[in-house]
Amino acid sequence: MKKSLLLCLTLITLSPAAFAVQVGVSIAQMDDVFLSRLRGYVLDQSKTYPDMKVQFEDAQGAVDKQLSQVQNFINGKVDVIIVNPVDTQGTKNMSEAARKAKVPLIYLNRMPSDSKMGDGVSYIGSDEVEAGRLQMEYLAEKVKDRKSVNVAIMKGLLSNDATRFRTQGAKEVIAKHPNMHVTLEDTAKWMREDGMNLMNNWILAGDKIDILSANADEMAIGAAMAIKSNGLKPGKDILVGGTDGGPNGLQAIKTGLLTVTVFQDAKSQAYGAVDMAETAAKGGKVEDIKFIPFQQVTPQNYQQFMTK
Repeated sequence: MKKSLLLCLTLITLSPAAFAVQVGVSIAQMDDVFLSRLRGYVLDQSKTYPDMKVQFEDAQGAVDKQLSQVQNFINGKVDVIIVNPVDTQGTKNMSEAARKAKVPLIYLNRMPSDSKMGDGVSYIGSDEVEAGRLQMEYLAEKVKDRKSVNVAIMKGLLSNDATRFRTQGAKEVIAKHPNMHVTLEDTAKWMREDGMNLMNNWILAGDKIDILSANADEMAIGAAMAIKSNGLKPGKDILVGGTDGGPNGLQAIKTGLLTVTVFQDAKSQAYGAVDMAETAAKGGKVEDIKFIPFQQVTPQNYQQFMTK
């Protein structure tokens, strides 16, 4: 009888539930198309680890809400925290709180600019400057024989370093081409409707635009829709570049709304973050910074990205 009881207790103790890896995930804004995909991939990969349980929170674009979520994760004794930051310049308090509590923290997709990586804090995502370069290199090649080219830049949220670095990458390429000039730039907050409204305003104001460079596909698609609604042709009258290369962006390449986009591998980023969380939770060493390369997507090669 005693042996049976001991065996039963041993089995209970060794059950997967007893060793469950608790992961708290805070997403900057779940109604964002790209971030919604990112969340889905995190969930998919977490299911490959029978010992992992993931709790998602939506920061709804608020830095203070996200900090509170991180603090709640810490108080709830999670093993690892994954954060897709609302503001890449508003992560310092989160990093400090996680380090103080000795809870591994992994920043996903958006690299903090006010937090140093290492000592329990990591980042996985992509080099955002590369995205801007790849997009503009393709567009610049298309207009290399024109005497003067006006470029409008449609930015994401100004609080996000992806906005700054993607714009920086595009401008680095533009600076190498004397015929190209940035004449307009403003934010459309990553959103399709905002992109449509901003582009419509530019066109109705009579601004001459040859290239529209958008920091993200959703804004680019909105801009392309505004171009069409004003009797112009995307890809002919105005070349339109996006970034992300998700299903909507790839479809827009296929139909000619977009001239080029840049594939951001959301799946590899999300899967990698989950793998890192599993390793960190079990005391393993993870990289301080892990970059997932961007890839240029054009009408000639878009089909190979359709299944990614």
